[in-house]
Amino acid sequence: AWINMISSRSLYVLVALASQLQPVVLSAPATATESSCISSGGSSEKRGECLPPNAIASKQQPPPPQEQEQEQQWKWIPEAEHRCNITRISRTELHRRFGPKGLPRLHPYPIVIYDGGEEEPQRRKRNAKFVEKTTYENLPECFEPGFNVTLSSSNSISAHRRTIPLTQYMHEITTANDGAGETYPNQLSNETWYLFGETFADEWKQMLLDYEMPPCETCPDRELSALAFGVGNRGSGVQWHTHGPGFSESIHGRKHWVLYPPDRKPTYDSDYASRYWMEYQYVNIREEDELPWECTLRPGDMVYFPDGWHHATINLDTYTVFVSTFTTEHI
Repeated sequence: AWINMISSRSLYVLVALASQLQPVVLSAPATATESSCISSGGSSEKRGECLPPNAIASKQQPPPPQEQEQEQQWKWIPEAEHRCNITRISRTELHRRFGPKGLPRLHPYPIVIYDGGEEEPQRRKRNAKFVEKTTYENLPECFEPGFNVTLSSSNSISAHRRTIPLTQYMHEITTANDGAGETYPNQLSNETWYLFGETFADEWKQMLLDYEMPPCETCPDRELSALAFGVGNRGSGVQWHTHGPGFSESIHGRKHWVLYPPDRKPTYDSDYASRYWMEYQYVNIREEDELPWECTLRPGDMVYFPDGWHHATINLDTYTVFVSTFTTEHI
């Protein structure tokens, strides 16, 4: 149905993006610093300056199911504070460095962009209308009663689909696992459903008109980007995958991002979602230069993910809403 509501240029964008999706199998990270990973010139940046030597993170098998049930004391806790080794930069500073058009085409490194100051009152001036209409109470009011959504499985290629009413999905994620509102590490990815990516119908396009586009050279022209809306619960997310460049902004709740450069593929178990990787592989990485690039987005923060970078995401709150903008400068 969404094909009819987008131009041929946008359809080409979506097809091109989809063609880049590929399963990934592991390698390792880097510690990003503002001086070495971001510059106003762009062309003077040397790719090797930010990347540590290749290192392969080891894979550890989970304990048997009965032991998992007995433990339920996870090592990687969504509610905790998590490390951030990606440069954080305010929108004001971004425009000072790169000019009024914002981030240049094909910037080579991840960046987290935030509004104004670091305190919450200063972070809610932009997208205020969109924030209000996407609360848990208001989101269903954006659509006709009984509006259906198409969910994707949480493996890297989103291999399975499920269609249910939006209100049913929102109830399921916020009451999952006996009211915990949480996706656990040992849940299979093909049985873990997620609203993201299948939001190109006319109703979604109309709702997303109130979303302010990210600060980049190609972003003002919506025909050159593809927007995707997502909602998930604590612990949910998408397993490792890769595609073209873009931005992802957290609207409600917090969202943790982990990334590796194109030449450092992470190993992972495709039967499980991204939180499994954090629980059984990430926590066992001992060397600093083997850790991924990572950062937690708070409401109003957005991350820029470069072309071809491997990444996975984990939502940290019971009701997490986000918008991703896929750009086309790589085509």
